[in-house]
Amino acid sequence: MKQANRLWGILLLGAIVLSGWTAYTGANRAAQGAITDAETMLQAAASIYTAPYSIVLQHSGPFRTAKDDAAFARLGEDVSQQFGLPAAKPMHDPNGHRVYSASGQPAVGADGKLEIGLSGWEDGATNLIVRWDAPAGTGKDKLLAWAGDTVARLEQLGVKAQWMVTLRGGAGALSDEGLKALKTRIADVYKAQPVESYSDSGSEIVSYASKLLHPGVRSGSGRVNLQVALHRDSIYGTYKLTVATPLIVSEP
Repeated sequence: MKQANRLWGILLLGAIVLSGWTAYTGANRAAQGAITDAETMLQAAASIYTAPYSIVLQHSGPFRTAKDDAAFARLGEDVSQQFGLPAAKPMHDPNGHRVYSASGQPAVGADGKLEIGLSGWEDGATNLIVRWDAPAGTGKDKLLAWAGDTVARLEQLGVKAQWMVTLRGGAGALSDEGLKALKTRIADVYKAQPVESYSDSGSEIVSYASKLLHPGVRSGSGRVNLQVALHRDSIYGTYKLTVATPLIVSEP
């Protein structure tokens, strides 16, 4: 039950974030544009990270309706089969929401972990997540090959890809000047303007509007399609850097 509750939380958050994204960009946003955003993120990373970084490529968006448990289970099996994953057993969270999750090795010879998640509401609406956690050092060509393959698989399910791209890695020990220079470099590389920010004693999260990325989500201060998080290790003084489009859904 705890696992079902955790899965539902992840799926629901992704659905909420991407529902705003889809509403802003339009439901028919081109899949090729989604791949362009992924390529932009990967190209920019070369001038931001000084060491290998991990990548998460994730689609999240509405899927077919499922009026009952049996129909929901069939949807999960259809997605599992499309991505070559073993079928899983649907679950319910404590509030009765439907949750389906399966995982395994990604296609096109890639390493890392592939996960699919399906969430279902009482009215039959569902949300689908397809997520690949790629290991640090995975080449851009392999990442884009997987993205293109996944776009095609989603299209066969009647789904247009809505990509979220998250990069995570170390930024080393930074002085105040070094930290300022890194944030300036990020803004320059992505041709981005800060929209809003949050900070505490060890972390800072900045939301940006980037000219290089497709329209993202609405926020209280304007449009946001890029987020950057810096977390300082209190013992070693080193920083972890997360860069994502359109938003950082979760931090490990």
